[in-house]
Amino acid sequence: MFNTTLKTELAARTAEVTEFKGLISALERSMAVVEFDLNGKVLRANDNFLKTLGYSRDQLAGKSHRDFCLPALTNSPAYSQFWGELKAGKFVSGTFKRVDAHGKTVWLEASYNPVLDERGQVLKVVKYALDVTSKVEQEAATRSKLAAVDRAMAVIEFDLNGQVLDANENFLHVMGYTLAEIKGKHHRLFCEPSLINSSEYTDFWRRLNNGEFFTGQFKRLGKHGRVAWLEASYNPVYDGDGTLVKIVKFASDITERVEKFEEDSRGASRAYHISSETERFAEHGTQVIHDTATEMRRIAEHIGASARLVGQLGDRSEQITAIVNTIRGIADQTNLLALNAAI
Repeated sequence: MFNTTLKTELAARTAEVTEFKGLISALERSMAVVEFDLNGKVLRANDNFLKTLGYSRDQLAGKSHRDFCLPALTNSPAYSQFWGELKAGKFVSGTFKRVDAHGKTVWLEASYNPVLDERGQVLKVVKYALDVTSKVEQEAATRSKLAAVDRAMAVIEFDLNGQVLDANENFLHVMGYTLAEIKGKHHRLFCEPSLINSSEYTDFWRRLNNGEFFTGQFKRLGKHGRVAWLEASYNPVYDGDGTLVKIVKFASDITERVEKFEEDSRGASRAYHISSETERFAEHGTQVIHDTATEMRRIAEHIGASARLVGQLGDRSEQITAIVNTIRGIADQTNLLALNAAI
């Protein structure tokens, strides 16, 4: 009976050890593994670790954990605290910046695991790590791009109901609000009543909630009803599970440009109107000149006719004068004869 129980326990322990070995073997195949003594000296490393850090097995001999870190870290109080916690049996995990054999930065998602003996004393530290350099660099590039966008553009975030979640300083400056004044308020705050009450506005938010994005020029209202024109895009944002969680709007203030365009358009309209009026007056003036010239020609013709008539009258006048003079001469002679007869 005793032997049977012992055999059963032994079999169970053997199975347990086999399972642990299987787990360790799986970790060895998939992860970079390195072991350190309590002073940080390398005891062992697997092929994945050698490949990740760019060392050969011979090159790694005699190396210390310090050799994988920048001096700025190893000379800091944080580094001493790090090893103090490991020696005390605490495990440490996180994303760590390390240096490979060529001095190049490597980012490791890792856990440092103190290994205890049967008395609970720390024997060594085993590190399991994954190379996440590419991921970290991509995230850094993304953050850098977002920071550049945040510096250059007005950015505001809405939940799926249109409530303001957050806004950057550029947006607040353009619209004239503080964050406290708009946080939790609806997108309608920035729109004209004629738009808010339209089917177009309802459809706009319905389509955003369906994952569509919008770009264009949008007329919006800032604080105190001041008109602001924005060149903007409304972008649906998804979480890691592919679930739509919010809408982010990136915008540039084009108010000055739009107002200048409108002023130029009004100026062009006025110029066209003036040009049209000028053309109409010019056409009228041409007609007036034409009519005046015709009238002047007609008057000239009348004057010519009058001149001829006057000339004719002048000739007749001379003839009449001659006749009158003749008659007067005859009369004078008659009077003289009558006087002589009386004497």
